[in-house]
Amino acid sequence: MRVHLELIEVLPPASTATPDFIRVDVTDWSQDDVNTAIQLLMQQAQVYQGYILRVHYCRHDEGRPCAFALLGSR
Repeated sequence: MRVHLELIEVLPPASTATPDFIRVDVTDWSQDDVNTAIQLLMQQAQVYQGYILRVHYCRHDEGRPCAFALLGSR
């Protein structure tokens, strides 16, 4: 299983811009490093009008569906 942190910019419905998407593979990282990455992504999220920050548990290699845990949103 791979573990990713994902920050997804949520744009207003009328927007024609392409939203930002940041994915960081933290599979083999220490918990301290993961926490630091979460803090940095939260700082980046503050420039967005809307965002979703989540953990993506990717299980495609195991033939199973992915799972997600929401860390923050606006």
